Amino acid sequence: NPANQGLDYQDVILINEIGQRLHGWWLPARGGAAHAKGTVYFLHGNAQNVSTHIMNVAWMPAEGFNVFLLDYRGYGLSEGKARLPEAMEDIQLGLDWLRASGRLNKQPLIVFGQSLGASMTISVMAEERNHGRYECLIAEAAFTGYRDIVGDIMRQSWLLSPLRFAVVPFQPRKFDAQDSIAAIRAPILLMHSQDDQVIPFAHGTELFEAASEPKQFQPLRGAHIASLRDPAVRQRMLDFMYQECGVRSVSATPDAKGDASESGASPVLPRGPASNGVSRPAPGFTF
Repeated sequence: NPANQGLDYQDVILINEIGQRLHGWWLPARGGAAHAKGTVYFLHGNAQNVSTHIMNVAWMPAEGFNVFLLDYRGYGLSEGKARLPEAMEDIQLGLDWLRASGRLNKQPLIVFGQSLGASMTISVMAEERNHGRYECLIAEAAFTGYRDIVGDIMRQSWLLSPLRFAVVPFQPRKFDAQDSIAAIRAPILLMHSQDDQVIPFAHGTELFEAASEPKQFQPLRGAHIASLRDPAVRQRMLDFMYQECGVRSVSATPDAKGDASESGASPVLPRGPASNGVSRPAPGFTF
């Protein structure tokens, strides 16, 4: 649990439309609600659960952000069976809870999805009912569509490749991110590693081409959704949040000289071998 990383947290239980219990964690910003700059709604990828994906956002409370992590039904401690479109309904339930909970405190809401979570989140946030309910969207390693990604994965295996013509046509088309991303009505940052061996880089560039303005694209290096180990990539996200998401610095307690510290907004982009997405983690963090 988050306490293993020295983080304050609360367990959150949501009840979906058929009475199943969904589990999540609320990580408060360091210093409490009065010092929060905003809230990040984090939707993780396909494997495992919030306990194994938490390191992607464990650094955010120290930067002044609340974080809400949710396990879709069938993941972690959440009841039910993992499948579409029900997992997307869980994402919607989490958004509805955040808006009704009073925890946003009139501060910006940033939605951040990775991999499968990013692709599902794009489709959910593109719905007209969600326009204006969040300030911006960050999507890392999203795939264009379910037929596309199943075909790519099967093509990589000599055993599965001959079967893809029998399997791919049966994958859903209704929920493809590429078909819905143009309907996003908020600034969007798409990030994708050029070295991604799970979801090819082309998925990221194709989604960027299909997206509406305002939009930004950040190529990364390193393994699939491993880039946030790099402080430069974290800073890239923060820059976007300050520039495009309405996040404002919260005055800190003045130091001995009477100066209050604020977070800057100058872009710091990943460059060179030290920023390849697999750099050594900061002390005290476990990956």
